[in-house]
Amino acid sequence: MFKVWIQEEKVSSGFLRDTGHHLAIDGHIKKVYNINAQKGEDQVDDNKKYLQEFLIQQNKYPLYFTIVGYEEYDELEEILKRGSLQYKLNLLEESRPYWTNGKNLKYHPPCFTVEVINEEALVYILKETYWLPTQNEFYAISTSENLYFNLEEVMEWGKKKKRSAPHFKSEENSTFITIFHDGYGFYLFSNEEKYSSLEKLCTNLPSNTDIRQINDDLVNGGWD
Repeated sequence: MFKVWIQEEKVSSGFLRDTGHHLAIDGHIKKVYNINAQKGEDQVDDNKKYLQEFLIQQNKYPLYFTIVGYEEYDELEEILKRGSLQYKLNLLEESRPYWTNGKNLKYHPPCFTVEVINEEALVYILKETYWLPTQNEFYAISTSENLYFNLEEVMEWGKKKKRSAPHFKSEENSTFITIFHDGYGFYLFSNEEKYSSLEKLCTNLPSNTDIRQINDDLVNGGWD
């Protein structure tokens, strides 16, 4: 069983800032939940597996994965090809520094949009790519192609930077997911009726879910 903590969030500029990557939402999102799972000693792996089971439980395809990588992206592209996954590759407008052969160079981050059409492809892509959000690279999953990036001037550590900020276009029945810091859980953003309340969300979780905390309230014995 996965011991699970569900935190209901309110969308605000502060909340979106805390999710990282200068995330923005065009339109209205009814519900946002932060979901964290724990089963064994490796909490990152636990959350990856729980996310996988959650998506399998929903059984809604295609899913669209948006994955931002590093300057050397040949290996990531080869992973997608090996899994026979359909994808689009774009280079983001922002530039990032990197060192090679003693030189300070810059690159435009590669952004892959990957179409996942079934459970087999879902299991494969999570297994092969979940290490990227554990290093806090942008990683999102959506039920529609509703994501774009816009080059914006933002503040980071007291300095102005130009970053390619992800924008989700909310739709009537849209659901999308981003990963919590270091891969420890995920944010579920949704306008779907089945997630419109905590009670409805809980009925749509995997059967091996053991909810131990909802917001600040401990339930089912808490974390003992």
